[in-house]
Amino acid sequence: MKHSIKRTLALAIVAAVSLSSCSAASTDPDRETTLTIWNPQDNWRQTTDFYKDKIAEFEEQHPNVTIKYVDIPYGQYEARYTAGFASKSDAPDIFMGQVSYYGGALGVAGQAPDDLQKLWEENLTPLTAGNFKIDGEWSGYPVSSDLGMELFYNIDQFVEVGLDPESPPETFEELREYADLLATQDSAGAVTRNGMALRYSGNPTGIVDKALPYIHAFGGRLYAEDNSTADGYLNSDETIAGVQYMQDMVTGGVSSLQLGTPDDTFAQGLSSMTFREGWYEGWLKQNAPEVNFGVVPYPTGDAGYPKVSLLFNWGWMVNDNSANKDLAWDWMRAISDPKLDLELAKLEGYMPVWAQNFDDPYVVDRTDYIAVQKQLDEGAGPVYNAPYTNQIATAVGAAIERALQGADVRESLEGAVTEVNELLERGN
Repeated sequence: MKHSIKRTLALAIVAAVSLSSCSAASTDPDRETTLTIWNPQDNWRQTTDFYKDKIAEFEEQHPNVTIKYVDIPYGQYEARYTAGFASKSDAPDIFMGQVSYYGGALGVAGQAPDDLQKLWEENLTPLTAGNFKIDGEWSGYPVSSDLGMELFYNIDQFVEVGLDPESPPETFEELREYADLLATQDSAGAVTRNGMALRYSGNPTGIVDKALPYIHAFGGRLYAEDNSTADGYLNSDETIAGVQYMQDMVTGGVSSLQLGTPDDTFAQGLSSMTFREGWYEGWLKQNAPEVNFGVVPYPTGDAGYPKVSLLFNWGWMVNDNSANKDLAWDWMRAISDPKLDLELAKLEGYMPVWAQNFDDPYVVDRTDYIAVQKQLDEGAGPVYNAPYTNQIATAVGAAIERALQGADVRESLEGAVTEVNELLERGN
């Protein structure tokens, strides 16, 4: 059966590429200088080498420009960025990061020129567009289309316990029932295989990011849509119900806080189900090819389908204080190309950025295509783009971590409201 994802695009491919290549914005493209590009780099990503090989046209048009790529270990990037932008002399011309923070809070991400505003608005997937804009204007070019998470499940383990792998859980009630059947314990009652793996430690931002499907499934959210307050949202009955659902899986012998991270335990066969983004499909095929897995959309909760919300919205940005920002925007034009987008997506296992590429066989033939189609059809969920979203997520993630470790859920979330409100007020 042939699947297709219908898009509403006003600009054809030829026109888009023509616009990208014909826009000349450099004030002095022949001057001799160095463009420094910072890329927070996980050890498996290949983005830097890809761009080194793929922007020959930019280098031909700017023969006196030297491009200096700096791969920053992911665990060190926040400290490096903080020091670099504070000193200004060590700051990059182009960098990858979270648009809401670097554009809204720090104000170092420049607003894209008009031609790129038009190009990106008319061609990039609208589902996540709000996460790359400041006050409605594009300030970042998405690295990939993070369409939220999907339900990954181990087909062989479903069969082992008598579950039909062709009928994965469709509701959060069923998710708990399946997880109860799939989980295993030792003689002392300790979980030896997660029925459903939870993110419970590490960076607090990652903890709350992985909690969003649970929170949204029950109708909760982190703070108001207008970024005015967390009171009545973070501590609402609905948000509490979502986090309580997670805590109940821990206390009910379904999910361990000792086995390890969901990514690793699922790959090792120590977790039967987990929520993860689409890139995880490519990672599993490269790193755990023996795992026989399926991918489907989120289950539906009491408040409906959780939809897509992002706390990590990696985008390429131009340092608005850079003396080379005219050349930096030329580099952004060079990478804003549907062909490069699809090649990079295939290389890294990402979902593409350009909407037209969602009809490519690379997407249509993926294991997670049904989940991708569901996410696109459902549209965007709550948008969390307050300027200090990183710090807000840290506060909320710490509260959720306390709850998963056994603290009262309501008290944990109530305790974070004041700090979140202070951060929201700072950004307004």
